[in-house]
Amino acid sequence: MFLVNTRKRNKDKTFGHEKMPKGRYAVYEFKKASEGKEAKEKALEDIPAGRPILFLIHGFNNEFKDVTKAYLDFEKRIRQAGFQGNVVGFTWPSYGQWFQYFGDKEQVEFAAPALVKFLQKFLPRLGQNALHVNTHSMGAYLLFRALASYPGNGVIIDDMTCFAADVTNDVLEKREIGYRAARRVNRLTSYFNRHDPVLGASAFANVDGRLGMNGADEPDLLPDNAFQVDCSTVVEGHSDYRKSTDVMHDLAAILKGDPSGQIPGRTPTHEKNTFRIGPEPEENDLAGNGD
Repeated sequence: MFLVNTRKRNKDKTFGHEKMPKGRYAVYEFKKASEGKEAKEKALEDIPAGRPILFLIHGFNNEFKDVTKAYLDFEKRIRQAGFQGNVVGFTWPSYGQWFQYFGDKEQVEFAAPALVKFLQKFLPRLGQNALHVNTHSMGAYLLFRALASYPGNGVIIDDMTCFAADVTNDVLEKREIGYRAARRVNRLTSYFNRHDPVLGASAFANVDGRLGMNGADEPDLLPDNAFQVDCSTVVEGHSDYRKSTDVMHDLAAILKGDPSGQIPGRTPTHEKNTFRIGPEPEENDLAGNGD
C-alpha cells in the first residue's frame, strides 16, 4: 500500500511523532505493519492512478505501526465488501498517547497544508477517476481544514466519508469550516455512534457535542450534499466501524455511486438526510444522549 507521510523519518528508519517541515510530505510503500523500517520511499508518480482511489486519514493517538496495521486491515475489508479501486493512506505525526489529545490537534493543523499540496499535485494524475476519502475521528478535522483552505472553487473529492468524526456537531452549518469543506466534495457522509466512549470524553474536553457521536446538532441545517448514518446498534467502540460488515457494505455502496436514499440496509429517519443501519434502537438507548 502507498502512504503519504508527514512524519519525519528517524535515523533508524522508523517513524515517530516528529514532523516534517510545514507543507512537506513524502511517499512510501509498505506491505506489512511495522514501525517503518521496511517502508520504501517512492515518488508521487509511483502511486497508481488508473482506477478510483480510496484515501484513508487516521485519527488521534496512533503510532506509525498502529496506522499501517489499521490501513492494511481496512483495505482487506473494503475489498471484501466489493471496492475494486486502489487504497492509499495518509499519516500525520500523532503522539500516540491518549493524554496528548490537544497536542495531536496541533499536529493535525500543522499537517493540513501538506495534504493540500499533495492533492494539488496528485489530482491532475487521476483524470476521470474518482478520489474518495475516508477519515476516522480527528482525521475529519484535518480534512475539513485542508478542504476549507484549498485554492479555487469546485468539487475535488467525489465522496468524503467520516467514521466517528471528532468535530463539533454544528460543523456543517453555514459559516462553519465543515460547510466550506462540503462545497469541495460531491457527497459527504458521516457515520456516528451514540455510545462512543472516546467521543464522549472528547465532548467533555471540548465542551461541545461531537458529530461522530450524536450526529448533526440541527439536521435541518445540513447542506443538501451532506448525509449521516446512525450506526449505534452495529458499532460498539470508537474504532470498530471497519469491523462491521454492515458499515463496510454501506461504504462500498457509496463508493460505487449508489444514491444515498437507495443503499440497501438503510432505514430513513424523521431527520433530514439521516439514515440508520442495523436494528432499531431500544427507547432507553435513545434517552440521555444529549450533548
